[in-house]
Amino acid sequence: MIITPSESAEYMRREMMSSFGWDFGALENDGKLSLIDVTDPVLRLQKSIDVDPVDFLINFRKLVERKLQEEKPKRLFIDDLTAFFMAVEAPFKIRSLTDDLFGTIRSSGVTCLVTIGTAFGTNQFLEYGADSATMLNRERIGNTLIRSIYVMKMRGSKIANSIRVLDISDDGISVSTLSPYP
Repeated sequence: MIITPSESAEYMRREMMSSFGWDFGALENDGKLSLIDVTDPVLRLQKSIDVDPVDFLINFRKLVERKLQEEKPKRLFIDDLTAFFMAVEAPFKIRSLTDDLFGTIRSSGVTCLVTIGTAFGTNQFLEYGADSATMLNRERIGNTLIRSIYVMKMRGSKIANSIRVLDISDDGISVSTLSPYP
């Protein structure tokens, strides 16, 4: 199951087909994939009128909970939560809402991947609640843009404290044993 707060499901279908040749529509028809966008009519209405951001996030958590119960997926991907939490001013509320969302996901038993941006410091609250946090970066080294990856935390596991080069190409994604730093 993919939940897309920042993109419509139709956009995801087109983008995945044109960029990677992945037919999300066929996967949905076969019952192998479910795309849920937050342009769900109830949430769309809340986004277009003046609704307290906390209430909006509570309703988002309820949507996630309902979809997990209805569809019982093995895996869940939520892309991207950053914008949701930018509207909430009080750090305590962000942390509480994050705990509620992750609690809902954990209780379902689903394996979940959530993406977040690093803007405005919202990632710190989401990292706290997550069982694992992996950082992807892109930086300029000389005249070259280098992508890197490292695991910040993974509860219950020993992790390597090293940053690795991340290569993304038409052949897929690979993690090099090399460090991006000379």
